[in-house]
Order: sequence, then structure tokens, then C-alpha cells
Amino acid sequence: MKKKVTVITINLNNLKGLKRTAESVIAQTSRDFEYIIIDGGSTDGSKEYIAQLPRVDYWVSEPDKGIYNAMNKGIRMAQGEYCIFMNSGDAFFAPDVLDQVIPLLNGGDFYVGQPMLMRDNQMERGHMPDTMTLEFLLEDSINHQCTFTRTAILKESPYNENNKIVSDWEKFFREWLFHDRSYIPMDITVACYNLEGISNTDQTTSLKEKWNIIHALIPPSTLEKLRPQKEEELTPLEKKIKKAMSMPPVSRDLKLLRNAFKFLCKDSFRLAKEKLAASLGKGKPGGNPTIG
Repeated sequence: MKKKVTVITINLNNLKGLKRTAESVIAQTSRDFEYIIIDGGSTDGSKEYIAQLPRVDYWVSEPDKGIYNAMNKGIRMAQGEYCIFMNSGDAFFAPDVLDQVIPLLNGGDFYVGQPMLMRDNQMERGHMPDTMTLEFLLEDSINHQCTFTRTAILKESPYNENNKIVSDWEKFFREWLFHDRSYIPMDITVACYNLEGISNTDQTTSLKEKWNIIHALIPPSTLEKLRPQKEEELTPLEKKIKKAMSMPPVSRDLKLLRNAFKFLCKDSFRLAKEKLAASLGKGKPGGNPTIG
């Protein structure tokens, strides 16, 4: 019987991460999924570990041409209606994630849950937008570890194997922007997402690949409207917000709160002055409507 979801894991010489991922997949209480593991010919014991795993429907261990070549191998084998990539090192947030998600998969294109972000053994819940926008995609990305993609879309147009890092971002970008694919957010924490993966540690390559794709797909006139303002074009408040947003999370939040309180006081005082000036102006014939 055809399964609703195909879970795909790709791996290369990351036995520790593979164990974490596979255990979280096998522990799922749902049985309405198939599990595929694509290993790139690991020499660290990963192949032997995969061979003894229960509940794996298909696996292969052989050299490949990179991350997206391996992901496309998994797509070709997938039989489920939806695919989710849970690559080595990442894990489902809880054993009942698929039980929560599967009833929601009703013909849409991209169902996107919420990530739990991990770095240095610290965890923080991320947030995907309630409504997808071009501005969000130019600056950020949905997490493939939290995204259930209709398999037919992936089979029709697999991931671009010319990129090293951002082909999953490019895939969603193209499908959403040019093919009007549906984006359906889910308030379900789907995966623990490792921020030490290549897409986060190699920011230079990631930004370069994104930049090339954006310029190839979006007219310069549209990009000009979306470009960030130059420093001299920013208002004092925008400058303060920009500075605060570059700070670490807690310091950022405190800075924003302090600035918000400061501007609230200034605005309240200004409004009080204007009301007082207006009342004085009305009370005196020919009175000045403003005060110094």
C-alpha cells in the first residue's frame, strides 16, 4: 500500500549524526511512511549501521556527486505522496510528529512546520512566516527539515545539482514565485535543525549562490525596489533598529525595548505639547497654535 510520506536521509561519513536521525525516524509512532537512506559511500561504519537498521524501505551506499545529487536519488525512489528530507544530524522533534502532520496533508504543495534550532547544545524555537512573501525569501529560507513537499513536484523538476548549498531554497523560490504553488504553514514543531550544517557554516557560498539565482530570475527594476536603503536614507529610528538587529538575541531585545520606550516618551510629550498648543490657540483670539 502506498504511504502518505517518504522520509529521506542523506549521509556521508557522519555516523554519529546518522544514528541520531535514524533513531528519530524509526521512533515515529505513525506507520504511514516509508524510509529511504542515501549514503555517499561512507567509510566510517555508516554503511554497516544502515544495513542492520529495522524499518528502512530502501537504502544505498555508493559515491555520489554531492548533496543534491544524493537528494535526487532519494526522490527517484520515493513512493509517498509527500517527501521530507531529514538529513544526518537532524531529527524529528518528537515521536508523534508524523501523526500530527499526516492528517493535514490534503493536496497542497508545501506544508511547512516550525523548526527547533540547535547550536552548541542550545535550543531555540524558530518561526516560519504565516504568509509567504518575496521579501522573506530574499533574506531567509524555509527549512527542508520542516517541509513536506508534494512528491510529484520534486519528480517533475528535481533539485539543481549545480549548486552546493541553496538548491532547496531555489526549488521553493521558483515553484512559489513562478508556478503559484501553495505555501501552508503549520503550527507544529517538526524538526530539530542543526545550525552547524554546511548551509549555515559556509555563508559565503550560500549568499553567492542565492545572489546568482536572484539576478537570473528577477528583473533589475524589481530588485531595485527591494534593495536595502542606504545608511543616509534611514530615519533615526530605522538606524537604531538596524543597529539593534545586529546584536545577539537578548541584547537585541533589550535594546529594542529601550528604544521603543524612549520613542514612546518622545511621542507622548510631543502629542501633549500639540494638544496644549491647540487649546491655547483656541482660547486666545489670534493665538499661536504652537508653543516653543
